Amino acid sequence: MIDGGKTRTLRRAVLALVLPACLGLSACMGGGSSAVSALAIDKTTTAAITPLSAESEILSDETVIRDLVGNLGDDELVVSQPWSNSLTGSAGVVSNFTTLTDGDRTCRLFQTTRHSFDGVSLLEGRVCRRPDGGWDLVSLDRASG
Repeated sequence: MIDGGKTRTLRRAVLALVLPACLGLSACMGGGSSAVSALAIDKTTTAAITPLSAESEILSDETVIRDLVGNLGDDELVVSQPWSNSLTGSAGVVSNFTTLTDGDRTCRLFQTTRHSFDGVSLLEGRVCRRPDGGWDLVSLDRASG
């Protein structure tokens, strides 16, 4: 018969040998691939992503900015508002709002920064309300120096 101290030592030795083997098998069985293949690039998923053109990226940012400025309540126009576009990775802060009437429609003038892969820019814009209640982006240009 083995005494208590030797039994604990024997259990630890068995666990030290068996546990890594079990963990290794579960990792191999779970993914069905080796560590080397896990590092390989899966071209079927990355090739399926169509990169945006510079023009479509700017148009996408313009849509986000237009929707933000148009959907702000009058009480929100006194505070700078952050925006971000998860599609392009661009972001910025819209500020300096001015509301004015242009004939029969209400317009909002504003400034925004645009932080993107090609740098930071300061833009000035104008959105005007359509008769159906939606908003049109009338202009969005680099701020005049």
